[in-house]
Amino acid sequence: MLLRTFITVLLIALLVGCVSSINKQPKAMPHYTLGLSFLQSDNPTLALREFLKAVELNPKNPQVHAALARAYQYKKAYALAEQHYIKALAYSDNDPKYQNNLAALYISMERWDQAIDYFQKASENLLFMRPELAKMGKGYAYYRKGDYPEALQAYREAESIAPRQATLHFHVGETYAALGQLDLAVASYEKALLYAPTYSEARYQLAVLLLKGQHIAEARDLLTAIVEQDPLSDWGMKANDFLKALK
Repeated sequence: MLLRTFITVLLIALLVGCVSSINKQPKAMPHYTLGLSFLQSDNPTLALREFLKAVELNPKNPQVHAALARAYQYKKAYALAEQHYIKALAYSDNDPKYQNNLAALYISMERWDQAIDYFQKASENLLFMRPELAKMGKGYAYYRKGDYPEALQAYREAESIAPRQATLHFHVGETYAALGQLDLAVASYEKALLYAPTYSEARYQLAVLLLKGQHIAEARDLLTAIVEQDPLSDWGMKANDFLKALK
């Protein structure tokens, strides 16, 4: 999976609601709200400008620091993002959603042990609304670290909470593939597609494994479906190149 896409899956969304502390600084609120709008429109540069103004006006608000961190993260200014997530944690008394988002940042920074630590903290907090995301993130950090048994254990914990999460089953599949357990990998990719039938990367990786098993017609069908769905996407172009190689 493209890393940025996966990080977006893991991040807990920033919200306009529940901003009473921002409302105590009414001049900060418009900048915060406008920044969120720019961020949701995939314009982190303009979002960054607004969040910097909001932080200047309300320097001890955790939501504003978390929003600024998110904008820096999109801009790949990871050291600055880390600083503001840490401030968000300090001003919020370690809110688990900020622990989760800091852990996701550490995934981007390839600091696997710190990612595991913060995902663990978030998942253990009984007030955290999305513990399955933290457990899935922890599993992915273990996977990238090369500790596949721990990755699978974390994914199983996530599955017990959210069994229909297609992204989770995809990552279980890639872990089994790394272990050379290809039948289990195929089953996991198929489960991902059961819950998300147009999941291009799952289709692509399943096609790769089917080709290894000499199931050429089935693999070609999967690759063709990716191209027909979105030929100009990254996976559409990869699938098209693969089909040309098969011919």
